[in-house]
Formats: sequence, C-alpha cells, structure tokens
Amino acid sequence: MPSRINFQKASLLAMALISLGVVVWVRLRLLGVPLERDEGEYAYMAQQFLQGVLPYTESQSMKFPGIYFVYAGILAVFGESPVSIHLSLLMVNLATAFLLFLLGRNLLNLFAGIAAAVCFSVLTLSPSMQGFWANSEHFVLLPALGGILLLRMAQDQPERFFFSGLLLGCALLIKQHAIFFCLFGIVYLGSRFVRPSQPMKKPFLYIGLFAAGGLAPVIFTGLLYGASGNFSYFWFCTVQYASEYVSMVSAGDGFENFKYNFAQILESNFPILWLSLIGLASVAWRKGGEYFFLVGFFMFSFLAITPGLYFRPHYFLLWMPALALLAGAGFESLFSFSRLKNLIPVGVLTLALGLTVMIQKDFFFTLPVPEATRLIYGMNPFSESLEIAKYIRDHSKKESRIAVLGSEPQIHFYSQRKSATRHLYVYPLVEKHPYARKMRAGMIREIEEKGPEFIVVVNLAGSWAPPDIAPMLKDWAQDYLNREYEVSGVVDIFRQEESVYIWGEQARRYPPRSRYHILIHKRRI
Repeated sequence: MPSRINFQKASLLAMALISLGVVVWVRLRLLGVPLERDEGEYAYMAQQFLQGVLPYTESQSMKFPGIYFVYAGILAVFGESPVSIHLSLLMVNLATAFLLFLLGRNLLNLFAGIAAAVCFSVLTLSPSMQGFWANSEHFVLLPALGGILLLRMAQDQPERFFFSGLLLGCALLIKQHAIFFCLFGIVYLGSRFVRPSQPMKKPFLYIGLFAAGGLAPVIFTGLLYGASGNFSYFWFCTVQYASEYVSMVSAGDGFENFKYNFAQILESNFPILWLSLIGLASVAWRKGGEYFFLVGFFMFSFLAITPGLYFRPHYFLLWMPALALLAGAGFESLFSFSRLKNLIPVGVLTLALGLTVMIQKDFFFTLPVPEATRLIYGMNPFSESLEIAKYIRDHSKKESRIAVLGSEPQIHFYSQRKSATRHLYVYPLVEKHPYARKMRAGMIREIEEKGPEFIVVVNLAGSWAPPDIAPMLKDWAQDYLNREYEVSGVVDIFRQEESVYIWGEQARRYPPRSRYHILIHKRRI
C-alpha cells in the first residue's frame, strides 16, 4: 500500500511539473502580446504615478488605485514594455497557483492541492478569459488567496487575523469586486469562532482584528487623497461614477451576458469544469469546515464576477480558484471509489488537462502574436497602437500633449506623452448617466485649453461602445479638427489583411478604404 501511494504521488508530481512547464512555455511564447485597453490604462496611470502624479488627479478611472500602484512597481522593476508586464503576470500566476496548492492541501490533502494548482494554471491560461493579458483580476487573486489561506490556518494567533484582513484589504484596493472575498472571510471567521460554547470575547477580538486589517489599506488611501487635497477626485471616480456604472445593465441583459461569455469558457475548458462539477457533488458528502469552506468560497467567488452584470471574460478569472479547488476535490474523490486503483485517477486528471490544452492548441502553440491578439479582440487596434505611438513619439517633444478621441489609453503609455484630457476613455461620455454631459463638456474644454500636438480619432465601434457618438461631441470634433489640425497619418484596419499605415503628406490625400480606420491629426503650425 505505501509503495502504491508513493508511486501515485510520483506520477501526479510528474504530471503536474509537465503541465506547469507547458503553461510557462506558452506564456513565454506570447509574452509580447500588445497591451489591451485596461492594461494600457493601468500602465499609463502607473507611468504618471512614477512621475509624481496621483491617480484620478489628471486621469479619470472608476477602478480603485491599488492596480496602479501594482503596475507602478512592475514598471519600476521590470521596465516599461508589454513583455515586462506579461512577465510579471507569469510570476503572479505561478505564485497564486502555489497558494492554491497550499490551500487545497490544508483543506483536503496533498493530491487535491496539486490538482487544484495545476487546474488553476491551465484554466487561467484560457484565451476565453483573456488569460494572457494582465488584467486586475490576476493581481486581486494573489493577496486574496493569501489572506484566505492565512485565515484558514489561524488558530489563536491574533496577528494572523490582522494580516489576513490586511491582505484581503489589499485585494479590495486593487479592484472593488474583491469585497466579496472580504465578506467570505468574515462569514467563514464567524462560522469558526462564534459558537454557544465559545466565550464571546475571542470571536469579537478576532473579527475586530480582521476588520481592522481589511479596512487599513482603504483608510490609508482615503487619508492620502485627503491630505493631498484630491479626495473629491478619488470619491467621484471610484464611488459616484462607479455606482452609476454598475446600475446600467438590466437583469435580463446581464443573464444574456453571462450565458454568452460562460458558454465560450465552458466550450474551451469543459474537461476541467466537469471535474469541478464532480467535486461540487462530492462535497455534499463531506462534513465539517471543509464543506462550508468549499461551498461558501464557490458562492462568494461567483458573486465577485457579478457587479454590474457585465460578466466580461476576464471577470471570470475571479471564479477560477474556487472551481480549481472543486476540481481538486473531484480528483481526490476519485480515490474514494474502490475500483479506481493505481494510476486511474491520475490518468483522469491528465486527460482533463490534456483535452483542455488540445482544444485551444492553435492559440497556445501556433498562432503568431498579432493573429492571437486579433482572434481574441477582433478589430480593436491594439497592435496598431504601437505604430501610432511610435510615430507620435518621433514627431513630437517629450513635453507635448496628445488626445485620443476613442478609448485607447495604451497609445499614451507607448508614446510616453501626457493626455490633454482626464478622459482616457470616451465610454463614460456616451453612456446614459447623469454625469455624461458634464464629462463631454469637460473633455472639450480641456482639449481646447491644452491644444494637444496630436489628436488621434479612432473610427471603430469597439472604441466607443455604444457606437453612437453624442452629437455634441461629434459636431465639436469635426469643427475643431478642421479649424486647428491637419491629417498626418491614416491607419486602415482590415479583417483579413495586414493594416495599412500612411503618414505625412501622403496621408492627407489618402481616403481610408476600410470602415475601421484611425486618423492621426497634427496641430497646424
């Protein structure tokens, strides 16, 4: 019996190392994918922060500032390039998988921990969740899982409860969705210590320390903005506008969003998710803290992807640790069936992982970086932003300002030129909420006052969404550009062909052939 268990353990470890090796190799192969919009926003605002500009003071965003602090650290340590950002993502992903291994081992056993870690690494690699791009969800999971693991392991050490809350508070500071991980921590903590036989002094102490740790990052940030006189910017962006943003989608539309995006995730990853389903069924027979933890973590992780009912593909990353833990529980349950001896459970897990990789093999192993980006993001100009930014950088001074009429903040980051307006996205300007008209007027005023050297006009629906431009903004832009600027560059974007770049005098005589195009306007001398 011991020799069989050791053989199973060795086989499982070998399979895990091979699987993780494949994950690392694929991520390394695609390190150079261009930044998408959110990455561009994080990188640009982090770039500004490193130059002494607090988030929200010169750029508007509804995200909490933790992600900009994280990106600032990445840029300072690894450098300012897509490769450095995605290399840091690889490290964060592996560290998160390791924490999940520790959590699975603590909850169930060594085998379940290994299976959970490997399943997580493969699931979060999936292009159906935009797993190659360094969205904030990846960076939420590392401190969130660290805090939950510390809470799980805490006994009578008060400092562990504080640091557990502190880690979860850091996750919340990165993205508001992490509030549900914090709530799970409170509920789980209460279930462990609030009992009739337990003196009430200790539970209140532990919950108080946990809450104090969780609130510390947010309170510190509020004090930072208050002391600098910029609290109103912080409050408007992250609370007032964010509250409007999460109330725009109806329940019916939200359900359709979930069905559409989860169907693609299920199609690509169903072998592992079937193992998760087995795990969810198997925990019904468990008793004690493991059952409550696994089911509670599953439910609160799902809630973390629901704010606003948008269900964007990368939101689902927040659900993956819970599903990976359940996959580990499903794998561990296979050992409980008397007929599944020797290497059969390991074979089942290997088959689940292998099928998941094979379903997505073209993206993982063969598609070049530009084609991989186009497959996931369609006609969005993420590769083209590199060339546009290079032209702007080569034809302007470092202190020059630029503006983008569209939602492509990565152009600001690549070009290393400050935005002439606080509005890095035009989405909030065309959405239906009480602040939209004021935002449009603010953007117009800022651009006219700053007189940017270049104005980039993005004629793609994905950069505006909804595609109907507010008449006030459209009429102003046409008149202002005709009066003050001339076309200096045209980028024609085609679905089946390479993009065409036309610059200088030739661009002024070139009529765009594609309905998807970008015009670069240079201020007249």
